[in-house]
Amino acid sequence: MLGIANYAMKGPMQSIIAVVLFSALSVFLAPFGILVGAIIALVTLRVSVTEGFKTLVWGVVSNIAVTMIISGNYFPAIIAVIEYMLPIWLMAVVLRQTNSLASALQLAMVVTGLSVVVFYMAIPNPADWWIALFNQYVAPLLESSQISYDAELIPNLADMVTMLMAVFMIVLWFSILVIARWWQSELYHPGQFKTDFYELSLPRSTAYVAIVLAIIGLVSGSGAGLVYDLSGIIIAGLMFQGIAIAHHTVAKKELNTAWLVGLYILLFLFPQAMLILATIGLVDSWVDFRNRWDNEEL
Repeated sequence: MLGIANYAMKGPMQSIIAVVLFSALSVFLAPFGILVGAIIALVTLRVSVTEGFKTLVWGVVSNIAVTMIISGNYFPAIIAVIEYMLPIWLMAVVLRQTNSLASALQLAMVVTGLSVVVFYMAIPNPADWWIALFNQYVAPLLESSQISYDAELIPNLADMVTMLMAVFMIVLWFSILVIARWWQSELYHPGQFKTDFYELSLPRSTAYVAIVLAIIGLVSGSGAGLVYDLSGIIIAGLMFQGIAIAHHTVAKKELNTAWLVGLYILLFLFPQAMLILATIGLVDSWVDFRNRWDNEEL
């Protein structure tokens, strides 16, 4: 992957070629979109906001062109732009101006939160809307393929779809930005990425919002809805702070990296572990674990 970044940074033409190529490939295989977003972010961080925007435009145009040629419908390309292009460029702009991964992460959380609020304004009952989509498009495919499923689980899953999509977008956007930041560090400032990531700390206002949402959820007694979905966004953001604390702790305590491998395996197998890391991030807003570890060495 580092070779891709090195090629893209040889000049404006190389970055455009790389973005156009991977953007076109992402129409056939979506994971290539991660490279598109990372290249856009890297150009923005290393060269300029303007050059980053140019690569963004080329990525958008190539994706729309290939999508229209194949399907005759531009809507999938719009989804691709939202999924791994435009938000990544905006986050890279913030990171370039503030030199703070936390600020870029907070932007992703705010954008996602506003999107969820607008979604609820347009569709007052998202769960019913998701069920209708399932019954219209997914259920017939499953039945024609003779794939059995438990119909009683669908309403419960529908309650979580909005929140899961919001969490997915934050994790995806920030992960792509982190790749770009790592590329920048490896190519131009070796070791800087670790410093930046170890210092990731969301403002205390995020913790206050998390507490307020938790209180509203308890008082209202609602298991789903807008508060539930917004809480998922806060948890996703604080999870990254918890991960940063884990990496910092392993480094400072000189622990075996197997602890981090185990952590990521746990996250992959049991997504509920996000809540544990988010809780650590929440508590860190007042306890400041990393500063404590640093002071112990003095």
